Parts: sequence; structure tokens; C-alpha cells
Amino acid sequence: MSSKDHRYLFIKHSPNWNVDRCTRWMHAHGKTVDWCYPVDEDPFPDPDAYAGIVVFGGANSANDCGEHDWVRRELHFVEECLAKDTAFFGICLGAQIMARVLGASVSPHKQELKEIGFCKVDPVSDTEPFLSSPLTVMQWHSEGFELPAGTRRIATGDAFPNQGYMLNERVLGVQFHPEVNAEVLAIWHERNKTRSAGVLTDAERTAMMADAHQHEESISQWLDGFMNRWTGLCEQSRS
Repeated sequence: MSSKDHRYLFIKHSPNWNVDRCTRWMHAHGKTVDWCYPVDEDPFPDPDAYAGIVVFGGANSANDCGEHDWVRRELHFVEECLAKDTAFFGICLGAQIMARVLGASVSPHKQELKEIGFCKVDPVSDTEPFLSSPLTVMQWHSEGFELPAGTRRIATGDAFPNQGYMLNERVLGVQFHPEVNAEVLAIWHERNKTRSAGVLTDAERTAMMADAHQHEESISQWLDGFMNRWTGLCEQSRS
């Protein structure tokens, strides 16, 4: 294998929180990670340069094409990734952008529900390799995606039934945030304090942080299994 067969691209929509589980997993397993920040006008590279691409969440909507040029550019980039059959993992906004590219809608909950904090995500069956048992994991979103045509649901939930979907074993998206550990959550909480809307209370932040510590082991174990499978498939396809 060449060096690029172990190189991954992480697309994030804000800087300075690269202490997440996905980043640490990559570094612990000898993978090379490049970063792209489209909100800061970073250009999108050629997907062919990477074994796999991860697009993380963000404060904007996948529907913000008219307001933000980077959203339009990111939609085109994800479309290019799919056209080139590049391995792709979308998290929250990343999954919503891919859903839009695949022709599905992204919209707020009909009852204006939101998921902010640690919520239970359920498997679609106990034999589903992606998720075989319930997982309590971080959520932070007010919109959800419809299931794109040609995909299958791989995780579900009560308020937002579409918690994960798969186009194929190397191309999938999730609504939840398995990358968020206590360190990332602390950074997000501090950022949330500066926003004019959506600020959490001290009690909410304290409860959320307690949940982060309580579920650290189960989420980390799940992510380790997923990342091992996904990167293995990414690199197998390159060879």
C-alpha cells in the first residue's frame, strides 16, 4: 500500500476541537489525517487522494445554500465523493448533507422537537453489524433527514427515527455524535455560552457532562469497533 492508502480527510466546520474520539483513534492506529475547514474558505481537495473522508457536524443547516457559499461547495464535494465511490462517513451535518445529495429532505421535526444531550439510539435488529444493541450517545440537532432512496436504515431513535443509514458498507451517515467525549463537550459548552440563542443552563451542562463520563466506555468501545471495520474496508478497497 502507498502512504495515501492510510490517509484520511476530516472536514470540520469549526477549528480547535481536535481532541475528539475519531481523531484520537486515527492517531492511535497510525493513520494520517488531513484537515479541511470549508467555513474558513479552505478548498476541498481531490477525494481520490484519500482512503476515506469524514464530515463532522456544525451549527449551520444543510439547507443554507442561499446564505453560505461553503454549503453549496460542500454539497458539490460530497456529490463528487459519491461519484468517485470514495469511502465516506457523515456525522450529523455531514450525514444531512449526504442525505440531501442523495435526494432526501432535511428539515426540523414536525413537533419542533430537538435532541440536545445524551439520548438512546437503537439498532434496527440485534444482528445489524453497525449497531447490535442500544447506545446512549451525544446528540445536538434540531433537524433530521429523511431516509434517502437506495439506502437502508442502520440505527433508529424515538424522536428522530432516522439515526443512521448506509448506502454501502463504506458510505454511511449518522445523526448522533460518537466523536464527542468529555473534552470536546467542554469546548462546545464554552462556545455555546457566547451565542445569543440556544444557551444551555449550568444545570444542563453539568448533567450533560456527567452523562459524558458515565457513557465514555460504551461509546469508545462502539467507536473502536466501527472505526476498525470502516478503515479496514477503506484500505482494502484502495489495495
